[in-house]
Formats: sequence, C-alpha cells, structure tokens
Amino acid sequence: MSASGAFRAFLKSETGPMTVHFWAPMLKWGVVFAGLADFARPADKISPTQNLSLLATGVIWTRWSFVIKPKNYLLASVNTFVALTSGYQLARIVNYRLNEGDDVKQVFNYIINGKDNTAAEVDAEKDQKAQEAIVSN
Repeated sequence: MSASGAFRAFLKSETGPMTVHFWAPMLKWGVVFAGLADFARPADKISPTQNLSLLATGVIWTRWSFVIKPKNYLLASVNTFVALTSGYQLARIVNYRLNEGDDVKQVFNYIINGKDNTAAEVDAEKDQKAQEAIVSN
C-alpha cells in the first residue's frame, strides 16, 4: 500500500479524523496539559477531590477504550495520561500533608472530603487564639 493509500485508509477508518472517536480524545488532551501545568502549583493549592475523580475517570475510560468497538487506542492513551497525571498530583498532595504532620487517616479524609486544615495550620490557629486571649486580658 502506498503512503497516500495508507493515509486515505486512516482518514476513512472507524477511529479516523472524520469521526468523533478521533476528535473527542484529541480535545481531551487539554485536560492532560492542564494537569501537567499544575505540576508548577504548590501542593496545598491542588484539589484532592478533583484529582481523585480524574484518576478514577482515567482508569475507567482506559479500560473501556479496549472494550468498545471499535477499539480506540487514542482514547486509551489520553485516559492513561489523565490517570497518570492525577495520580502524580495525588502523590504530591499526600506527601505534602504527611510532611505537614497529618496522619494517614487525616490525609485520606482530606482526599475524600476536600479542604481542611493541616496539623501545622491547626497548631498555628491555636497559638494565635492563645496570643489573642493573653492580649485581651
């Protein structure tokens, strides 16, 4: 098959650029690039619940990409990267929270339920309230 014949076959394939099976995964790469851009953000500014849902979405849709017909390898690749990117972000969040003095249960609760204060922030708030109580007396 010539190069032009191979290209024509790609254009007309079930997952080629003339179908939604091509363009949906292509546009989803924007989610991956946004996740990669978040690598520069501090770990305390990253949403754990959002990254947990992105991890679940990436894993589920990667598997589904191989179950559906036609098999969509482009969809599988983008969802693999969504899962990897969000998994790395969750690892950064866990590492940050453990270094701030949280125990594993607190970190797990934070990832599942969202924003709460780290152990260090709770201690700082107690110190500030104690200072305010001393000053007011």
